[in-house]
Amino acid sequence: MLNAAIEYLEMGFSLIPVKRSDKRPYIKWAEYQERHPTPDELEQWWTKWPDANIAVICGKISGIFVIDADGPKGIEWMNANLPKTGVYSKTGKGIHAVFKIPEGVTIKNAVRLAPEVDIRGEGGYFIVPPSIHESGHQYKWQFIMDGWDDLAEYSPNGNGKGRLNLDLSKVSPKLDVESIALGIEEGNRDVLLYKEACRLRGKNLTYDETWVVLKAFADRCKPPFSEKEVLVKLKQAWKHPPNDAEMITLSSDSTPEEDNNQAFVIPDKLLHPGGLLEEIVDAIEQNSAAAVPFFSLGAAIALVGNLAGMKVATQTGLRTNFYIVVIGYSGTGKNAPFEPVNNILLKSDANQTKGITEFTSAASIYKSLSKPGREISLMMLDELGLILKGLKNPNSSAGEIPRVLIKLFSSTTPESKTYANGDDLVVSWQHLSLFGASTPERFWESLSPGEITDGFIARMLLFESRHDALLPTLTTTLAGYDHVIEKANKIFNIPVEFESASKTDLIRKPKPRIVPMDDEAIAVFDPWRIYYHNKRNDFKGDPHGLYSIYGRVAEHAMKLSLVHAVSKDLDKVEAIKKESVDWACQLMDHLSEHMVRQIKENIADNDIQRWKQKILRWMKATNIRRTYKGATLRDIQRGPCQGLLKKDVERILESLLLAEQIGAKEEKSKMKTVIIYYVAQNDR
Repeated sequence: MLNAAIEYLEMGFSLIPVKRSDKRPYIKWAEYQERHPTPDELEQWWTKWPDANIAVICGKISGIFVIDADGPKGIEWMNANLPKTGVYSKTGKGIHAVFKIPEGVTIKNAVRLAPEVDIRGEGGYFIVPPSIHESGHQYKWQFIMDGWDDLAEYSPNGNGKGRLNLDLSKVSPKLDVESIALGIEEGNRDVLLYKEACRLRGKNLTYDETWVVLKAFADRCKPPFSEKEVLVKLKQAWKHPPNDAEMITLSSDSTPEEDNNQAFVIPDKLLHPGGLLEEIVDAIEQNSAAAVPFFSLGAAIALVGNLAGMKVATQTGLRTNFYIVVIGYSGTGKNAPFEPVNNILLKSDANQTKGITEFTSAASIYKSLSKPGREISLMMLDELGLILKGLKNPNSSAGEIPRVLIKLFSSTTPESKTYANGDDLVVSWQHLSLFGASTPERFWESLSPGEITDGFIARMLLFESRHDALLPTLTTTLAGYDHVIEKANKIFNIPVEFESASKTDLIRKPKPRIVPMDDEAIAVFDPWRIYYHNKRNDFKGDPHGLYSIYGRVAEHAMKLSLVHAVSKDLDKVEAIKKESVDWACQLMDHLSEHMVRQIKENIADNDIQRWKQKILRWMKATNIRRTYKGATLRDIQRGPCQGLLKKDVERILESLLLAEQIGAKEEKSKMKTVIIYYVAQNDR
């Protein structure tokens, strides 16, 4: 981020560090509207706040201003009313269009210039790439024509090239407030007021400024809101971030960008496993505004596995606990399962098995599992990528959590944790499951090669899909969970025997019922298992740690087939049938293949290797395969290497050339010679 900040300074922009969570500056920034920061100041700021986003100050100090289209209506207005400029930025909700300020003209901030359109001028700033929105979305430039060289000079008051005739000095929030509020039916006003508060919060307005605008909005509603109601919505907006909308591409003329945001395609039949699993998937969809069956299936497996915990086991003694992570962008349905699964769990006989929702240390996990009735636990963790990243702090007490999770995944023996005061915390038996969610960047950037080779990731099932944000449904069925809870209780109350207490361990442990595969199931599973066993040996010593990934595939499939059988037969389950094995093996084929591909593309030993991977992914995704379909240095800077200095990009490209992963060719024109880079034949 520091390198990008220095490059923006070299381009003549004044800039400041801002918080990722609420876009507020870390510093008092009035003076930087009058002078540029020094390189030393930039280094001090990003050393102190390495995760800070970059905000460029608009107005005369930088010579630019921004028109912000905050949604579909804003984009439509922008295309109809503004001249084409060379630089746009994709935000979490829409588009920033960057314009040059004409000489002698002052452009001021304006809110609601048109529906979903604001202006950032004097006294304003905007977030620039490679900053990351709190949702996980990374801001990205879109260049057309010659980018910064073709920045349009434009004045919204009619002195420029645009078709507008507006006096910005007279623009106030009241202009659009009145047109929006008039005629709004009472049933919709409440939601719109909250959304407007969220929108204004994301526009760098202060709490007091937002209060003034909201009050004007509320006064014009029919009937008007009371000040108390307005204050409630304002406080709600300040407590929670605004909802993310779909990202909208402004033009097809922009430079191709990294196309790694692909939906993970899985056969539809795997999303319809039948039994309680499918009923849970349906319940999540009925009770959510934006749910995806693929993500919901991951949650359903974790829940059924938890319900069956220590009630049943495979013939080799494998239990039904899973570590499952759903990975997707904000607004894609990855968080939809949390509330329905939580409700099902709390309303069922398994309510005590709801585990902790965050862990700060290994001791917190042991402490939770040591409580009577909590030996079986399902931990549900949002933003798991951030949690994993936090474990990297060498001074953190949470640093040993991955090792503990590895141990607890398969352990059937008593575990203990000794406190600093000498007291022991003993877990006589446990059945720990995990269901988490994360964005792709946060998850994969939190991992190192060591966590692949030591088997930490191999113990997880990753349900990852990089599909676009969903358009939430206007209504949800809000169906009850009675039918699901009834079946959940049948599984949870499967009778089990208990082992006799010993002299060394006075706690009696449950003895799960063994559910074997029938002959038809074994006939399918055995050759499939041997295939992955051989594949594991083929990757012995692999630098990506794929040996450990393939080594766990058969184990996961065996556990999945048991969960599928329990989901179908509930408390009457006696055997794992071919149907369950078919489903489990096919699901693992897809999940393991996708995991291996993501590991190869995302796990790197160092930052240089990570940038090299990013360039190769981008070049492959944009079909840059031949010399006549190549990319220039400038293309690569604008695409996968936004934020890197030119000299750093050149050094990375030289390394790729030496490794023969890319090729290069000179192309001459009348004006200059340009080097074109393309993916080498042997790396396609």
